[in-house]
Amino acid sequence: MCLAKYESNMPCIIEQLPEGGLLNSMGLRKGSKVSIKSRQFFGGPLVVQYGSRCLAIDKKIAEQILVKGCAD
Repeated sequence: MCLAKYESNMPCIIEQLPEGGLLNSMGLRKGSKVSIKSRQFFGGPLVVQYGSRCLAIDKKIAEQILVKGCAD
């Protein structure tokens, strides 16, 4: 399932990131545990928490990130 469609405040594990290294350089990697903290209106970015960090990710990029659920 893509991150953009995943339920808010539920932890998930990143399975695949889009090509390019920007997200990787910001600390998001395959196997990272993340959760969506908020969704901005009108197709705006998603605020994702991973560890103690939060990052706003454009919705179109979030649609390219594949995740799977995890048992917290």
